[in-house]
Amino acid sequence: MTTTVRAFVGLELPEAVGVALEAVQESLQVHPATQGLHWVDAYDSHLTLKFLGEIAIPQLPALVGALDTIAERWEPFELSLEALGAFPNVHRPNVLWVGVSEGHKPLIHLFNAVEVALKKLGFKPERGEFFPHVTLARVPQAWTAAQQEAVGALIGTVDLPPIPAFTVDAVALIRSILTPEGAEYTRLGNSTFNEPPPLQEDDWEDEE
Repeated sequence: MTTTVRAFVGLELPEAVGVALEAVQESLQVHPATQGLHWVDAYDSHLTLKFLGEIAIPQLPALVGALDTIAERWEPFELSLEALGAFPNVHRPNVLWVGVSEGHKPLIHLFNAVEVALKKLGFKPERGEFFPHVTLARVPQAWTAAQQEAVGALIGTVDLPPIPAFTVDAVALIRSILTPEGAEYTRLGNSTFNEPPPLQEDDWEDEE
């Protein structure tokens, strides 16, 4: 009997963004350096805010409740993706991704709100800096340094097809099941933002 689920908090992406991400992947696949990469299913892509790991099933309602509380005071915002990047760096990349351009500031504030809310439930805050991105592909572990460097050399030198901006109006609790064919995702909860909420755009501005 299953007593836990592997889960994370994230943003689900509209179908139109999935179509555009697939076009981005196809534009990269014409380059010899990308042959053999493990490509993520563009139509099942998401932007992770916080990975939770294995969660006891009885704890899920409290998690959804915490996200609902955040959503009650949040307003929708526009977000767009562009620019190819890599983790941990362009010289020895393990992951290829596209980063966030428009909407970066409210997204960081949303991440911080999730961190604060889930800390109250016993989840440790992230130790590193939050760098929002959507994964395109993963580099096989067996690749040589030369193969990794060849992939990294594409960053900043290739033009990507445009990805349409979209409205972020909800935050989701998502289950991730690892299979030999890749991860399978199931939405466990979806907390929709109210409009208009108490939190306004002026509140997002960083203090000088």
